[in-house]
Amino acid sequence: MWEVTSAVPSVNTRAFFSKTGRAKYISHLDLSSVIIRAMKRTKLPIWQTEGFNPRTYVTFMLPLSLGQEGIHEAMDFRLTEDVPYSEVRERLNAALPPDIQVTEITVPKDKNTDITAARYHIESSADPEKLRALCAREQINVEKRTKKGSAIVDLKPLMTDVELHGDVLEVTLPAGTTFNINPSLIFEAYSAEYGEQVKRLKIVRTHIYSGEREFE
Repeated sequence: MWEVTSAVPSVNTRAFFSKTGRAKYISHLDLSSVIIRAMKRTKLPIWQTEGFNPRTYVTFMLPLSLGQEGIHEAMDFRLTEDVPYSEVRERLNAALPPDIQVTEITVPKDKNTDITAARYHIESSADPEKLRALCAREQINVEKRTKKGSAIVDLKPLMTDVELHGDVLEVTLPAGTTFNINPSLIFEAYSAEYGEQVKRLKIVRTHIYSGEREFE
């Protein structure tokens, strides 16, 4: 008979991290590989799947689009031993590249399905007055493309807490596992409206929300 062993006890752990600079060009799949390789180098007691091919299991709460940066991203993994969170953060950061750094280790309070919105800081070459006029319109219709097809979406009611300061736009948009608005759509609407390509566009996700509060 095969000997049956019990599963290794583990504790759910959440890491908040930044993905900036050159790391914005790393795809989500490659980001996962970079982080898992770093975890292995730390020798931290991180839980792995069981079976003939055990692997480190990491879950990202809200993957970033390629070319975008984030300063408060979230991922979950499990620890099989009690290690001070400050040590977990330090050992991970020592193994990670400088453009991907852990800012906080904590106990998860929310699930990824609790995510409802995200806030963005966007620097662009768009004309500030034209962008202001676009944001003030009653409707901002743009084509939203997904794997299932495309549809015309009115961005206006979806854009909240809009702030414009020179060439900087700050805006909160729906985000989550069921409905997500990419901030680049605002600038696609700008190009369609004015016939101008936005040549410089730096998008940084600064916050992730669960309802009216920060995602935890």
